Amino acid sequence: MPKWLPIHRLLQLRLTRYAWIILCLIAIIQFFATYGYYNYEHLEEENLNKYLYKHVNPKLMIKKSKPECKYEGILQSTKTLHTWEATKTFNDFIPKGIMNGSYAPEDCNPIFSVAILVTYRNRQSQLDIFIPYMHNFLRKQNIHYKIYIIEQQDDKPWNKGLLYNIGAKQAIAENFPCLILHDVDLLPLDESNLYACLHQPRHMSASIDKFRFVLIYKTLVGGVLAITSDQYKKLNGFSNRFQGWGGEDDDFATRIMENKLSILRFPNYMSRYTMLLHKQEAKNSARYDIMSENTSKRNSEHDGLNSVHFETISVKPHRLFTLIGVRV
Repeated sequence: MPKWLPIHRLLQLRLTRYAWIILCLIAIIQFFATYGYYNYEHLEEENLNKYLYKHVNPKLMIKKSKPECKYEGILQSTKTLHTWEATKTFNDFIPKGIMNGSYAPEDCNPIFSVAILVTYRNRQSQLDIFIPYMHNFLRKQNIHYKIYIIEQQDDKPWNKGLLYNIGAKQAIAENFPCLILHDVDLLPLDESNLYACLHQPRHMSASIDKFRFVLIYKTLVGGVLAITSDQYKKLNGFSNRFQGWGGEDDDFATRIMENKLSILRFPNYMSRYTMLLHKQEAKNSARYDIMSENTSKRNSEHDGLNSVHFETISVKPHRLFTLIGVRV
């Protein structure tokens, strides 16, 4: 009998180990199943039209002989792309109708004008996909738009908030009523994702494939955010204090809420994006301290759009975008 005892103990150990492995797997599955919000709070599809901010750039030529553009078909579209379709190369791209990154439909008068502000540094392979993809996507939407690439052209720590402020200043000076703040690594998948502002700030990229198409937290505004020029000025833009990766978006969300504005979203099936692979930027180790200081001292009145400092800046028109080069 004693000679079988080690075998019984071994079997018990194995069963215990297997039980722990199974419990760990269940915990991991539960975590990923519950982390984030799939059914986040959003506007109902049938009510979207009344929330749209219908303003055009006063410099846009409107012809009375043309009808007003229609958008119901876009908002009701169920067409979507798979990730592998979105990230393909565009060797056959034809830049018809595009000048200096700007486009307006030929057959109708748009009721939306948007400036798409893309902060950028050293991601040429992503930009090569982003630019033709976005033009192909946006030209189908019957909107007037212009793409600005705001490039940090130095080796100093990355300052996304400052770059957005510089891009916003240029777009506002060119009379764009709506600003869309856009990461270069995100591509929209749903045709119904109309690129337009709402009467409140609109977080557009609520469902990203990297995050399993769930909203990772309710105050998230990073990725793609649409905001009117008037609201951006009211908030005094982004803080210029964040160097390195992270913090500026959450700080901006605080500014939105402190000014009693709401963060609105489309349904998740209209808000899906794919994220292009890239190396992670160096994180800003001081980001939480800066956010805390900004909140406690209410620095937004003095730190933002009205306090942008830079060494040099140049604005150069290209066929597919307008490049704003900045040395900070």
